[in-house]
Amino acid sequence: MPKLHASAVLASNALEKITAVPLIIIGGLMLGVVLVGTFWRYVLNDPILWTEEAARYLMIWMALIAASISMKRREHVSMMFLVDKLPLLIKKIMGTMTSLAVAYFLYVLTREGIVMVLSARSQVSPALNISMFWPLLCVPLSGVLTLAQLILVMVIDWTGGTGSERMEAGL
Repeated sequence: MPKLHASAVLASNALEKITAVPLIIIGGLMLGVVLVGTFWRYVLNDPILWTEEAARYLMIWMALIAASISMKRREHVSMMFLVDKLPLLIKKIMGTMTSLAVAYFLYVLTREGIVMVLSARSQVSPALNISMFWPLLCVPLSGVLTLAQLILVMVIDWTGGTGSERMEAGL
C-alpha cells in the first residue's frame, strides 16, 4: 500500500503541475485581451468586437480546467458541519458515496461533453469566427482531468492519507 500511496501522490502532483501551466498562460491571455479591449473601447473609442467573446471563452476554459486542481487540493465547496458530528466509519462511508456520485457526474459530463463538442464542429462563433469545437472542448477535458484527480485523491485517502487529508476529503 505505501507504494500505491506514493505513486498516487506523485501522479496527483504531476497532473496538478501539468494543468497549472496552461492555466497561467490562459490567465495571462485573458488579462491581455481584456486590457486591449478596454483600451480600444474607452481610450480610442473604437471597440474591438472579438475581445469580449475571447475573454469569455478564456475565462470558461480557466474555470473549468482549474476544477481539477481544486479537486486535488480539496477546495470544492462542501458542507461538513453535519458530517463532522458522525462517527468515523459513517464519515468514511458518506465520503466514499459522495466521491462515487461526483465520479459518476464527471463521467456523464465527459461523455456528454464529447458528444456536444463533436456536434458543434460546424458551428462558428459570432465574433471570433472559429469553430465552436475549441471553446467547448474544455468541458470534456475538464471532466477527464477532474475525474483523474478525484480517483487519485480517493486512492491517496484509502491507502494512508493523513487524518487531516481524510477529513478534508470527507472520508
